[in-house]
Amino acid sequence: MSQLSIYIIEDEFLYANQLMILVEELGYTFLGTADNSDTAYQEIIKLKPDLLLVDININGPKDGIELIESIKKEIEITSIFITSFTDQNTFERAKKVNPYAYLNKPFDSTNLQRTIELAIAFNQTKDVAPSRPWEQDIVFKNAFFIKNGHKLEKVVIEEILYVEVEDKYSVLHTDNGRKYALRMSIENMNKKLPQNSFFRCHRRYIVNLPKIKSFDLKDNLLFLGNTPVPISRSNKELLMKRLNSLKSL
Repeated sequence: MSQLSIYIIEDEFLYANQLMILVEELGYTFLGTADNSDTAYQEIIKLKPDLLLVDININGPKDGIELIESIKKEIEITSIFITSFTDQNTFERAKKVNPYAYLNKPFDSTNLQRTIELAIAFNQTKDVAPSRPWEQDIVFKNAFFIKNGHKLEKVVIEEILYVEVEDKYSVLHTDNGRKYALRMSIENMNKKLPQNSFFRCHRRYIVNLPKIKSFDLKDNLLFLGNTPVPISRSNKELLMKRLNSLKSL
C-alpha cells in the first residue's frame, strides 16, 4: 500500500510549480502534471490518483470541467478546482461534476493546504460501506479487537509500537512484528489511543512514547526498536517537552 497520491492539471507554470511544492511538503505522493486535457485524461485513467487539483482554463479540446466529467465516466475520483474564473455560469457548470471544492486564484497556501487535507480525509471515508455493529472494530479499555476474516484478534494497546498511514488504512505495528490494517483515518485512530502514551509525531505516524529507544535530533527520526519513524519539525519541540529529556553534559 502506498501513501495518498495527487495529480495536477494546470497550464500556468508558476501555479503548477507552486502546487507541486505544496503537495510534496504535505507528504503526499506527486504523481504528475499536465497542461492539457488529452495528456491529463490518459495519465489519470492509467495512474488513478486519489485527488486531482484542476485548473478550469487548460489547453486541449476540453476545459477542466469537461475533463473531470469525462474522467468520472471511467473512474470515481475526488477533485478540487483552482481557477481564475469567478463568474456564476462557470461555477454552476463546475457544480455538476461534484468537485470537493472550488477555489479562486490567487489561492492562499494555508487555505489550500487545509482544503487538500479535508479532501483526502473525505476520500478515505466516502467509499466505506455501512457495516453491522459486530463487524466494526471493537475497542476495549486496553485493547483493540480487530476483525480478521471470521475471527476477532486481540491487540493490546500497550504492545503497539506505532501506527502508520498506508493508502486508505491505518496500520498498527506491534512489538512482536505483527501488522494490522484498519480502514480508519489516522485522525480517528489518534482519538481512540490513550493520549498520555501515544503521540502523533507526523502526518502519517503515531508513536507509542514508552517504546521510543532513541531520538535522532539531527535527522528528526524516532527509533522504536530498530525501526526509524520521522517526526515533523513542528512536532519536534512538543515531543521534547513531553519526553522531558535531559541533555547529557
